[in-house]
Amino acid sequence: MPLRRRDLLIAAGLVGATIALPRLARLIGPEFSFEQIPGLPGFRRLSAGSLSGVQVALAGIEPANEHSLRRQQSIANDPCGAGFGEQPPGLVPVAVFTDYNCPYCPTLSGMVIDLIATGAPIAVTWHDLPVLGPRSVAAARAAIAAGRQDRYLPLHEHLMHRVLRPGPQALRDLARRFGMDPEQFLRDEASPETRERLAHSNAVAAGFGIIGTPSTLVGRTLVIGRIDRGRLERLIALEQQAGAMPCGGHNPDAPG
Repeated sequence: MPLRRRDLLIAAGLVGATIALPRLARLIGPEFSFEQIPGLPGFRRLSAGSLSGVQVALAGIEPANEHSLRRQQSIANDPCGAGFGEQPPGLVPVAVFTDYNCPYCPTLSGMVIDLIATGAPIAVTWHDLPVLGPRSVAAARAAIAAGRQDRYLPLHEHLMHRVLRPGPQALRDLARRFGMDPEQFLRDEASPETRERLAHSNAVAAGFGIIGTPSTLVGRTLVIGRIDRGRLERLIALEQQAGAMPCGGHNPDAPG
């Protein structure tokens, strides 16, 4: 018996749905499994993929003293300000913790930069967390110094794929290549302000319980390790829907 046109349309629709459902499932993805971050009410942690380096305290950047203890208390009192700085309204704040010798960091870094370029609703703060030794520290200092001349991101991208050559002349050559004043670049690379920036990022990482790179703080959610683009975009959407951030060390779910 020949099929009627209506039956054919229904059959075609079922075939189309069968093809589309796996793609839809990938877009929605499985529900995330979160756990609360101790000492930071309202913030949560999501374990994702591999880490390239595991180290919480960065040797030689800041010794444990009264100043470092005050810094840690300040971060606990204002985790949003410490992690994100000033937050533009309407955007999901994202803090990215990377090491220039981390094998997984270039992928995450490139992904975040592409999300910015394609208009994702995010405001990104970059934290250099050189957990993999002296070469990582040197590259982080160079990137931070470049930021003093508004060249942080170009040098950041470069160092994600190139080894930093040591020595003052190599730094001068690098500065010229990126349109910076070489002598200012050398001064900034060795400055107390650069050391302070590294110490701040290290303290923020320790405060959030970050144990290696890459790590990404997406709104109230800390992602430890690698994450693919689909899950990152889904997480950004969830954070955008969640509303106000749990800032100021206050638990928004607490009564009163």
